[in-house]
Parts: sequence; structure tokens; C-alpha cells
Amino acid sequence: MNIYEYLVEGNKKYGSNKEHICKSNFRCNSCEIQEKVIIAPTWEVDIFKNHVDYIKQISGPTGHGYSIYELIFGDKKVTYIITGVGACNLMDAVLALGCTSCKEILFIGSVGALDKSMKVGDIVIPEYSVCGVGPDRYLTTYNAEQNDTYGKKYYPNKDFFTKVLESANKIVESSKVKVHIGKTFSVDTIFAQYAHLDEFINMGCNTIEMETSTLFLASNVVGIKSAAAFVVSDNTVINKSLYSGRTDEEQKKRKKVKKDLIPKIAKEIVFDCF
Repeated sequence: MNIYEYLVEGNKKYGSNKEHICKSNFRCNSCEIQEKVIIAPTWEVDIFKNHVDYIKQISGPTGHGYSIYELIFGDKKVTYIITGVGACNLMDAVLALGCTSCKEILFIGSVGALDKSMKVGDIVIPEYSVCGVGPDRYLTTYNAEQNDTYGKKYYPNKDFFTKVLESANKIVESSKVKVHIGKTFSVDTIFAQYAHLDEFINMGCNTIEMETSTLFLASNVVGIKSAAAFVVSDNTVINKSLYSGRTDEEQKKRKKVKKDLIPKIAKEIVFDCF
């Protein structure tokens, strides 16, 4: 029995089937979730209003804090899910997507830079994420207490990663935005991370965020392709942290990339607009 079957059987043991799981998490039927899904921890769906024909709300905010939308472009539909911040929220969403027809997840969000060459507003496509979060240890058929996942690397689908990277490089050609390949550390805390940044840098990481080690691990467990595209929100190693140091000009650049370039990249990928 594989890990996902093991987890599903755990739910069935206590009276829940896959449709129950979908409805409980997303407040919709499994058939309302499309094969291609965009997940964003906090970014509002309105960033796509100038890039698609129509945005339809399916449900939410749900009791789990998720908001579910449908992006419509021509005759194609893509599901957009706002999960809230953190690996635990992200994990339950991905595991629940395994109860639907979802085949592909594109994650979009913010990332902190740990490399002086990265500027606020640049784009990062992670080639792997290092686990520094708690939920990942539960994705096992063995004793969770013994499944210490801290420091393990988890990877996106290789072909999907390449597709996202190629799209990002093409979209930014006429801009001053640079695309970087990320070696990301996923962390459970913002406040406490700063005292440990040297540890993460010494592990070879050049960016930091809160969800993608779980995204890559959970989607692999479920059998869904996944990859991610980030906008650099801050760079602590040059004293431009989430708390202080960023200029108004840098913030404007970040917001423009978030509302213009990232939706273009996502649209090209999920609607096959190559």
C-alpha cells in the first residue's frame, strides 16, 4: 500500500470517503475541481482579472480557510485556491485534491531571498525545497515519530519545473526582472527564522518561504505534478527584510510583477497558451 492509499484508508476507518473529504475541505463537489489548479497562500484572485475572461467564485472562505475560484479563458477552466499561510494548510489542500480529478498544481507566491544577487521583485523558480516544517513527517506509512523529515530535499516534477522556468524566462525578456533558480528552505515561522538564517544558507539555500517542501512532497505522494513560481518579496542578507528596509520603489516593482508577470506565466502554463 502506498502512502496516499494508507492515508485515505485512515480516513475511511473513521467513516469518511473521498467525496466527504473534498466537500469538507473545499465546500464543493469533486467534479467542480478542474484538472489544472493554481494554489496561492494569500494572493487574491483579482490579480488575474486582466488576464482571463471571467472569474467565478465556487466557495469560501470555507471552515478550513480556503477560498475556491474558477478562472475561465475561452472554453478552458482552471481552479484557483487560496489556502492561507503555512505548510499545514497547504498539505491538507493538496491531499484533498487527490480526491478530485486534479492532475497539475502551479503554486504562486512570495519568497524571501538569501542571496545578494536577488532583487525585490525578481522571479524565482525553485528546483527543490528543503524541509524545515512539521507536517511533512506525517506523510509516511511508518511511525510518524520516527519519520524525521527536517533537512530533506523535495523536488517538483522535473518536466513541469522546466516548463515553468522556460515560460518565466520568455515572459520577462522585455523587462528588467531577472529569473533565478531557487534552492528553497521551507520554514514554519517568520519571527524565529532570522536567528537561524546562517544555518539555512550553510545548507545551500538561497531563498526561504513556508510551503513548497510540503507542496512537492505531498503532490508526489498524491500523484499530482507540481511546480512553483515566486516573486522575491524581501532580501534579509542586504537588510531588506519583511520587517524593514524595503523602499517604496521596490515595493511597487514587486506588486507589478505579482499582478502582471506572474499571471502571464501562470496563464501560459495552465491554459496552454504557448
